[in-house]
Amino acid sequence: MTPDATHKEAAAQDGGEAGIKIIGRAVAVLRALAGEREGLSLSQLAERTGLPRSTIHRLVSALEVEGVLVAASATGRVRIGPELVRLAEAGRPEIRALLRPAMEHLAQTLEETVDLAVLESGRLRITDSIQGQHTLRAVSVVGSTLPLHCTANGKAVLAKLSDAEIARLLPARLTRLTPSTITRRAALAEELTQVRRTGTAFDLEESTPGVCAIAIAVQDTYGTLAALSVPIPAIRFHGREQDIVAALNTARERLSSVPSDTLSPSDTYDAPPPS
Repeated sequence: MTPDATHKEAAAQDGGEAGIKIIGRAVAVLRALAGEREGLSLSQLAERTGLPRSTIHRLVSALEVEGVLVAASATGRVRIGPELVRLAEAGRPEIRALLRPAMEHLAQTLEETVDLAVLESGRLRITDSIQGQHTLRAVSVVGSTLPLHCTANGKAVLAKLSDAEIARLLPARLTRLTPSTITRRAALAEELTQVRRTGTAFDLEESTPGVCAIAIAVQDTYGTLAALSVPIPAIRFHGREQDIVAALNTARERLSSVPSDTLSPSDTYDAPPPS
């Protein structure tokens, strides 16, 4: 290798190391801004990262050009921008894929239908379903929406929300779908208190005559709120409540082994059915 070639190779290596160092510094800036909705000034960023203010200025300028950072105030504060959020969303795992193994285990254990419903824009939608093995079984339609106040899925999800969020999501009048449907808000609030205590929600022919269900709620770290439920024909449901609750609690335990940066399952409960 000629001296010139050796010099060029060394320069390229130096440039590569410098590039890596710049990436590390940019990541340090982004980490410092994490959770800072009002943004930080250049001086605050310099203090938190330990980098010179001149370096912070160059990094922030470059990241603003790419949309990764945006101005947070007229006084020079910056915050994380929409481009970084878009990139994060692109790498976000679907909760359906994360919960599918738990659904399959539930379906195999109980030989019944298992549904996944996700709260999206204020509506609860079935996004996945494994049909039961019995000739007489509950059949769920993927893509259909469910009422929140009278389904096990809906009550499991509502129990994870604040009173203000519940009031915003529920209609002015709770529609009666069967003779067993709860239509009084006070009665629903009382039941949601029990759901919060036990971790399991019940539908005793409240949404569909002849069909009962039990559900648990699961939320990922991105804030997606979902429910796993087991709908069963009423003729085969009564007397199996404890077995279904036990299977759902086992599913909850299995979800606790999923990496913490993807799912945040609720605590495990020994939940008796409502009397």
